[in-house]
Amino acid sequence: MPTSKPSIFLISTSLLFATLIAANNLLKEQTLVIATLITLGGLLGATLNYFQFGFSSSFRSLLTDRKTAGMRAIIWMLALAIILFAPLLAFSEAISTQPTGFIRTLSLAIPIGAFLFGIGMQIGCGCTSGTLNRVGQLQPLSFTTLFFMVIGGSVAAYTYSGWQHLPELEPFAFQNQFGWVMGVVIQLSILFLLYQWLNKIERKRHTTVKPLIHPQRRWHPFLLAAFGLATFNTLLLWISGSPWSISSIFPYWGTRLIDALHLPIDWGFWDYAMENSTHLALGPFENTVSLTTMGVIAGAFAVSLFKPRSKVPVNLKGVMGSVIGGTIMGFGAVMASGCNIGAFFSGIASGSLHGWVWFVFALLGNGIGVYLRRYVA
Repeated sequence: MPTSKPSIFLISTSLLFATLIAANNLLKEQTLVIATLITLGGLLGATLNYFQFGFSSSFRSLLTDRKTAGMRAIIWMLALAIILFAPLLAFSEAISTQPTGFIRTLSLAIPIGAFLFGIGMQIGCGCTSGTLNRVGQLQPLSFTTLFFMVIGGSVAAYTYSGWQHLPELEPFAFQNQFGWVMGVVIQLSILFLLYQWLNKIERKRHTTVKPLIHPQRRWHPFLLAAFGLATFNTLLLWISGSPWSISSIFPYWGTRLIDALHLPIDWGFWDYAMENSTHLALGPFENTVSLTTMGVIAGAFAVSLFKPRSKVPVNLKGVMGSVIGGTIMGFGAVMASGCNIGAFFSGIASGSLHGWVWFVFALLGNGIGVYLRRYVA
């Protein structure tokens, strides 16, 4: 990829968002807040599509071919996000939005849900962000995957009382235990060790490691995507007070679908609805997650207008994979308090140990999913 094109993309998106930030701060209009959140989601989606970056493909390349460029880019993404998140969370009281990271209890539901999600992201040929990206590309099977993610997430919410009381430990955040500076150092050290391990296993299989920065100072597209995603996620944390997440939208959209179709399901008495009543009561233009999710799809679509992707053929096996994988992902994401974005990306960036637990068990689930993929996808 020529070096000029990524530069133009990054500069133009930065200028667009800077303009919206300035207008938002000056005018404080609700419509501008909505536009800013949708635009920020759009920049996330455009980044995924433009640089053809995906979490599920990165996991799959590691497990099947021992190619680690995608995973190493994810390490860089997490490292930058940790560094950028840390001062915002440490000095949140001085910021008008009072940013709050995703720090969750260490419930047994998290490893179980992450394991299920890992299976689903390979069977369904994409994670949550990847599915939204491909919906924006108008890939037919991704619409099926997204629909069944909503169904799976709604089923998880419906069965909330069955798994909400699983054993759990108190939330653990590195910055709370060791101070925010030392918390950053510890997490970066873990990422460094992971990076060395990735280099080792790729070198063992292929004798050399594909560099992310070439000698001519050309950056790998995945690395550019990683830096873009980390930056935009940090901006979302600063502006909205919460980092990027997706999975909570599945029960939210599920309730709207139930109401629209007048289905005979009494959502109002579900335990999940009682626990998340404030979130579920928000209107479509008040829900940050809904706005950014719609933005991700719109951003990916915008890139597709001038950089269209070839369409994946639709066949029975692919439809089965989308149905099964989407349902499993939706269920697992809600159960695990997040998907590859909310639990893994934003969780680790927030310094929460549950994000690391999610990663380990999702990787195990991906191993199973890669095996099952050949039969159902």
